[in-house]
Amino acid sequence: MCNSLSIIQLVFSSSGIHKKMTSCSMSLLAFGVVIMVLMISSCPANGLTCDDTARILTPCQDFLVGSGPPTPSAGCCGAMRNLVSRATSTQVRRDLCGCMKQIILGFHVDVGKLQFIVPQYCKVKIPVPLDPNADCSKVPF
Repeated sequence: MCNSLSIIQLVFSSSGIHKKMTSCSMSLLAFGVVIMVLMISSCPANGLTCDDTARILTPCQDFLVGSGPPTPSAGCCGAMRNLVSRATSTQVRRDLCGCMKQIILGFHVDVGKLQFIVPQYCKVKIPVPLDPNADCSKVPF
């Protein structure tokens, strides 16, 4: 599993990049980009990375963090179906479990919405535990 919380934060943060940056900020940004490239290049080519997961879930962001509509959008439901369809092996599901834990903790996701409303409303069965305390090594086949 890739530890890509910084990538997830970049994908999910709509206000994280400011228009005015100092040279020091630009240096830090360049350093961060290099680190992200290294992290991505070390991820498995045939699996589902945390970066992939964050990008796929972008349409769900407003709903899952409580700042959006009371139900998931059609785009969010499509994203969840896409994510589930890519969880084709035990290792990918374990990686997805770890990424979901990072997203839940890093973005204060409303776990109830993720565990109950999304599966029911979108009619999708999510094959991993959606719990920040889950033991991902025990995700079944």
